Amino acid sequence: MTLADTPASRLRSFPSFVRRLAIALVVALVTAAAICVCHLTHRPVGYSGNARISSFISPDFASGFDVAWEMTASELGVSGQLYSHAKVDNTLVAIFKDKDQPPTLVAIDLRGTQPSVLWRRELAESSAPILTWDDSIVVDGQTIRVSDGQVTATWEFPIPDSVVSGISDKGLPLLDVGQDLDRSEKMSFVAVQWPVAVMCHAGDMTKMFQDYDYMCLGYNKDGTEAWRYAADVRGFEPEKPGVPMNVPMVNGYVPAKQNTLVPGTDVNRFLNLLDGSVTEPVSADFTTLTPVTDGWAFSGTMADDSEAPALVTITANGTEVSRIPLTDNAIRMKGPDTVRCWDEIGQTITPTSEQLATTLISGEVTWAHLCTHTGDNALPSRITAINGRSLHVTNKAGGVDRVSFPKTAAISTDGSLILSTPPTHDDREEPAPPETLYAVPSGIPLTSLDEIGVSDASVFYDDLLIATPVPERSIFLRYLGTYPHPDTVLMGITPKRAG
Repeated sequence: MTLADTPASRLRSFPSFVRRLAIALVVALVTAAAICVCHLTHRPVGYSGNARISSFISPDFASGFDVAWEMTASELGVSGQLYSHAKVDNTLVAIFKDKDQPPTLVAIDLRGTQPSVLWRRELAESSAPILTWDDSIVVDGQTIRVSDGQVTATWEFPIPDSVVSGISDKGLPLLDVGQDLDRSEKMSFVAVQWPVAVMCHAGDMTKMFQDYDYMCLGYNKDGTEAWRYAADVRGFEPEKPGVPMNVPMVNGYVPAKQNTLVPGTDVNRFLNLLDGSVTEPVSADFTTLTPVTDGWAFSGTMADDSEAPALVTITANGTEVSRIPLTDNAIRMKGPDTVRCWDEIGQTITPTSEQLATTLISGEVTWAHLCTHTGDNALPSRITAINGRSLHVTNKAGGVDRVSFPKTAAISTDGSLILSTPPTHDDREEPAPPETLYAVPSGIPLTSLDEIGVSDASVFYDDLLIATPVPERSIFLRYLGTYPHPDTVLMGITPKRAG
């Protein structure tokens, strides 16, 4: 072939408008091919994990995020967007809400390659929390078994809409289940961690006719009353027990406290959740009260030296057991979240008092698979160290700054990763920045959920996160095949696969 016979030379022999048309067609074909490839590249990969329930995420997420599946409202048989969700009996229970439509409760099995809907049900609009309780949920005054959606009990006295966690000056009903209520959402899920749910109602008569401030009732899962007792919250009558506190129980007991509106006041009784009985008067520092295998531990001093710090241990019902000396530079106790520990599968571990004292003194953990703790200068809701390693980031000057992450952050099984909003993020700021995967303890960002069109996710299985799309995601990006796809309301996120 001579130089004059090359394709380029032949193309130049055509009129200019023909050449421009040919070039435009080639570009269009290349673009279309690229879009097709992009769609294939971003096609959901399906879930193929072990469906292992855990509080941790898999270290495999270090490779990045893949979308396992996407579900639209029509595929789920609902309308609107995901409002809240919870993990109950290996099942995802979710509420979807649409404007001017009743909310819909859906139970979804996530164990297969693609999700499957088990059942759905319309709910009444309510601000009462939805209790998750073993294999069931309690909503609209009914106990519903999650596996098949069957109503197993109807409550004679349903949970009030205005229920709160902690005594308020408005005399609202109090609900205690072992953890604080999330009141940021009207229809929020809260897990019952006690054998009963405790409702405390303010007295509706004057002291002349009624000699208590609150009447506390323990309710079984079927809504029947287990026990009741009268509680005092003002502290004027120390012979009466206070209201139970939302903390993990120890051998069936939880602390009860008067003067709940006054910081620093002590526990004055311990309540037996099994039968509603209360102990004789005791005194323990509630602000640092932490469950241990042999009872409770709290910050105090040695019996023979009021200046020497000690870890005081009492039995589940309040009898003193021991006082273990602490060093002056030991980690300060800041309540039950000072040290939180788990075993290899993500189940919470409770230490002995000696183990807790050792960790407070040394910062090291030899008795659990993974522990987090808060530092002296951090809020109780912030994690400052994992397995004794302080968390930090590199500052602009190239130095190292210590940082903290919210306690809601997801940590990998081996403690090498943390999925969280940025460590410097102010929790009160709106909107929150996207959650990012950071290396521990360096704080180096590895990948962000924003790359797949979501800003936050919650752990369902260790290798499956549940997320919803970012509403403002560019239509152009969706058209190009990036996540999320149009009409998606629920997404499953899995570790990126090799290749």
